[in-house]
This record gives sequence, C-alpha cells and structure tokens, in this order.
Amino acid sequence: MHIAVLEDDADQQDFILACLRPLGSAVSGFASVAELQRALKGERFDLFIIDWRLPAVSGLAFVPQLRRQLGWEVPVLMITAARSEQDVVAALDAGADDFLPKPLRPDELRARVQALSRRFLRQAGDGAQALGPYRIDAEGRSVTLAGQAIALTDREYALASLFLEHVGELFSRRQLLELIWGIRGDVTTRTVDTHISRLRRKLELDGRHGWRLRSVYQHGYRLETCRDAAPLERVAGR
Repeated sequence: MHIAVLEDDADQQDFILACLRPLGSAVSGFASVAELQRALKGERFDLFIIDWRLPAVSGLAFVPQLRRQLGWEVPVLMITAARSEQDVVAALDAGADDFLPKPLRPDELRARVQALSRRFLRQAGDGAQALGPYRIDAEGRSVTLAGQAIALTDREYALASLFLEHVGELFSRRQLLELIWGIRGDVTTRTVDTHISRLRRKLELDGRHGWRLRSVYQHGYRLETCRDAAPLERVAGR
C-alpha cells in the first residue's frame, strides 16, 4: 500500500510518516496540493491523509477535486485541529471517508488507516448472486442489471450489495453510516441520502424492474419487491 500524506507543517508531516512506517507501507509526504498533483501524474496512491488547512488551496477544497480526478475508489482521511461536529460534517460532505482531530495519537492514526484499508480492500468473494435482473459479483465487486454492467463507486457497491442481500430489511441512516462509512451514526450529514439517491437512479430501483429502494419516513431505507420476483440465490456454476 502506498500512502500520500498532504501536510504543510514539516514537523507534523515527519510525525505522521514516522507513525505510519511500522505498518510496512510506502509513505510519501507532500507540503502543498500542487506538489501532490505533480506526483499524481506518475504515481498511484492507495490512501490519502490530508490536512484541512494548507497554503494556497485548503485540504477541504482539494478533496472534491481529488474525487473528480480519481473517483471514490481511494480512501481519504482528513486531519485538522478543528474538532466540532460541523467540521466533521463539512469534511464528510466534501468527500472524506474519515476525520481525525489533532493532536494525533499514533495508535489511533494507525488504527484508522488500517480500518480504511480493510474497508476498501478488494477481497475475493464466494461467487455471484442474483436477484431478478440484478447480479452481484463479489469477486469483481460489480453489479449488472439485465446483463449490463453498472458503473458504481466502491461505496455505492457496498450499499448495493447490502440492500440486495438483505431484501425487506430496514436500515436506518445511523446503521448505514456505521456499516458503510465506518463512522459514528449520530453525525448529522446528508451523504447517506445523496448516495442512496444516486444508487436508486443508477440501478433503476424505482419499481420498473420489480424492485424499489424505498425511503421510510424518519426511519431509513429498505429494498422491497413491488411484484413477484425470484429470491436471492446463488448463480449456478459459481
């Protein structure tokens, strides 16, 4: 794993790099967004640690830019001296996957990095599963609709597989934040609703294929059938 650390304070950057080296990962430090952008032209990173306050371009402003450039497949941990709930919400809404306040504690930093890595690591599954026209390929971490591959981000795939494998089960926003985002469920953010809306549109889970991803007022979301459809089953031959 190759980790990029975007931190303009030299002492803080050295501290973070020293904390992460015991993980056995390659770690590269950058003092500005421009410096990291130059590196991105020729290097691939598996995880980003980004400080909120940076010269010229802030980390908070850079995360959405990074998402547009690389998509959602690479995890982002944002660090900052701020620690209010509003700051956490701002970081998550900007596209960060996790938020860690300063002063950083080595063990907690390593634990957060390892947790993010596990969540985004592609692992081989037991094979494909089918639900009506939908097919979930755990090995390729992909979903097809009537044989057509649907372009999903890593987090959208995690949501899709959760709902498709738990038809009829109601998931609250709190549960989804904890299960998919790995953060405390009492954080106030619209990111769950935004991802659900995007997933419903991409997978056409509006009833036209016999399945609907329904919003249950003040409770959460549930995938339900709106006409007779085959239950989730293993695909023969896998």
